[in-house]
Amino acid sequence: MSHTIRLWQCQACRRVLLEQDECSARERYDAMVAEAAGPGAEFVREAAWPAYRASLRRCRCGSKRRLRRVESMPGQLALHLDGVVLQ
Repeated sequence: MSHTIRLWQCQACRRVLLEQDECSARERYDAMVAEAAGPGAEFVREAAWPAYRASLRRCRCGSKRRLRRVESMPGQLALHLDGVVLQ
């Protein structure tokens, strides 16, 4: 099975983002909510998921500019990449 790695770059801060599928984003989100479990955790999990997913489509710097696809990058990619979900 071949897995394609797609990289995107924020035009404002030049941060590189790694594209993830929705399943991995859901797993990461569920783990995050499980850590903060308390009364009403299930409601919070379902109510906050759309906002969390929308936040993954943008860079953490808060820029609303569109992400740009990275075709190639010189050097090694030993970076800490942030995840982004695109559909």
